Amino acid sequence: MHRILAISGSLRAGSCNTRLLHALGPLAPEGMSIDVFDGLGDVPLFNEDLDTDPAPPPVARLREAVSAADGLVIATPEYNHSLPGVLKNAIDWLSRPHGRGALSGKGVAVMVATLGRATGYRGLSDTVRLVGSLGNVVVPDPEVVIASAPSALEGSPDGSVRLVDETAAGLVRVQLEVLADVLAAQAHQSLRQAVERNRAAIERARFFPYVARALADGATPEAVTERLLSAGQTRETAARWLAEARAADAA
Repeated sequence: MHRILAISGSLRAGSCNTRLLHALGPLAPEGMSIDVFDGLGDVPLFNEDLDTDPAPPPVARLREAVSAADGLVIATPEYNHSLPGVLKNAIDWLSRPHGRGALSGKGVAVMVATLGRATGYRGLSDTVRLVGSLGNVVVPDPEVVIASAPSALEGSPDGSVRLVDETAAGLVRVQLEVLADVLAAQAHQSLRQAVERNRAAIERARFFPYVARALADGATPEAVTERLLSAGQTRETAARWLAEARAADAA
């Protein structure tokens, strides 16, 4: 059984994207369960001062739900030619702690429900790029942008929602099947393992130039260490990089 967490990029009560997520059950392949996360509106704006251990309860709930899932489905509107701030905020929280965030090594499908016929693809592209950059395997094709979404989604008296646009339903069905194949092949886990095997080299390439520049500009070792700690590094790693930077400067 593939456990999928569905996240909507809209907080609106009647959101087409939230309704789309509730319509996915009948379109999912056998062996895939889909649960819709409903707490995104409680997540505070990302603030490094709030990124504590333990995390704020709404953040902890979001991280735990994503960590427990095998994969994600994100349905999001497009706001001002990109993804909504509420979704970006959630992704920022899920990317922390640096290098060990909950949103990494997952299989992910992204789709858009939109009111018109000329929007959606830029929000889709930005979301795919951002989620992929965190070390997830994002389904690249088919791209699912459901135009005129209110007429494509039909509600029932029992509260259920059905995607009645046959073309859109067919694309969603294929996208979910591809996501299931990604998870079955463990492609998402293979990517994560490959990154982790090279984590030390990746982190050094990312942060060591900062250490060398900061010391050259007169920053104290203590200040550099605190900044590295806030970025998820250990004191031992910070001390090693500081020593290497001093040795390189002395040479």
